[in-house]
Amino acid sequence: MFERGEIDFAPLPSFYYIKNKTQLRSYEFCVASNGSVLSVLLVSERGIQDEEGCIAATNQTVTSLNLLKVILKEKGLRNEIHQLNEIETGELLKHGTYALVIGDEALRARERYKVVMDLGEEWHELTGYPMVFGISVSSNGMDMSEANSAVMRSLEWGEKNMEEVLREAKKRFSMPDELLERYLNTLRYRLGERERKGLEIFEAKCHEYGLL
Repeated sequence: MFERGEIDFAPLPSFYYIKNKTQLRSYEFCVASNGSVLSVLLVSERGIQDEEGCIAATNQTVTSLNLLKVILKEKGLRNEIHQLNEIETGELLKHGTYALVIGDEALRARERYKVVMDLGEEWHELTGYPMVFGISVSSNGMDMSEANSAVMRSLEWGEKNMEEVLREAKKRFSMPDELLERYLNTLRYRLGERERKGLEIFEAKCHEYGLL
């Protein structure tokens, strides 16, 4: 919808941004982690990683997929990755020893499978910087600063009223209260200096390994 001009301002995958950044303008709102992200995971039945195991990856992600490729290269691992039109962990694991899952499905998978990698944590251990998974953008010719400011005001309200946010989240998601609270307090939403540096390193690594 963004590419068709139906949306003027949106949080888009970081990989999409760095691939098209000459045509895009970025803003303060982002989705990042400074360590464990909890919702971008490599999981398995066994929880042991080796180079023989194939990774079945959901095709619902571009940033996490390329982050995984960078991490495997950095660790000297050569696992094959197969993308599938599937989200559910159990279905992905029918096609591979490991499954790359994201979002709500990853949070649910934490309760049922062994976590082999938390990609946010792996990135932080490799670089010492946050991993930016999504970044708000508009096309170069548009100034959506007012929209960004409205989003940031909403964020500030949420941070001041976390108990209310948690109450609503618990109504909507069938997840353990402790995990939900931990998750909502884990993510970072402001593109600060360290987040920008982490994004720059991710771009450089993607170039280094021929992903861009």
